[in-house]
Amino acid sequence: MARVNVYSRDPYEEKTLLGWFDPNTCVEQIDEDTYWDGNNHRGVISGGQVGYERLYRTKGGRWVRYYNFTAEFNGPEYYEFLDDEAAQTWLLKNSSDGIVEKYFGELEEERGPGRPVTVGGKPIKIRLGEDLEKRVDAVRQEGESQAAAIRRLLEQALTQ
Repeated sequence: MARVNVYSRDPYEEKTLLGWFDPNTCVEQIDEDTYWDGNNHRGVISGGQVGYERLYRTKGGRWVRYYNFTAEFNGPEYYEFLDDEAAQTWLLKNSSDGIVEKYFGELEEERGPGRPVTVGGKPIKIRLGEDLEKRVDAVRQEGESQAAAIRRLLEQALTQ
């Protein structure tokens, strides 16, 4: 395959040539991964059984997405240019972390559910009796949470 033209895809405008690329000279060609849904292998991005996507990185630094669903319900086939953000999203959905790091830098470390630690310690659960809770609430500063008030009071008590 040689030169591939990339056209605009807006159905309300006249089709215009946006540029071209040569898949044979691309520095990356990433095929869409698949997963087993219990009955069929499906594309992780397109969701197709027979249709698929592919992402190219041209030697000039452009990202090109190839979408081919001609074998599945006589669907469309087209190429489109992607910006860096869209390409990064595509790669992350495709579990292509190594390629993401190669072109976009190191990935952030994963975070689990729940609130991040704000004070630098682990959460400790305690039960306050009704009387003690009322006393803490009575000395809370304006806008101060109950937890922040307990931390402040504990710090004061330990420094005396």
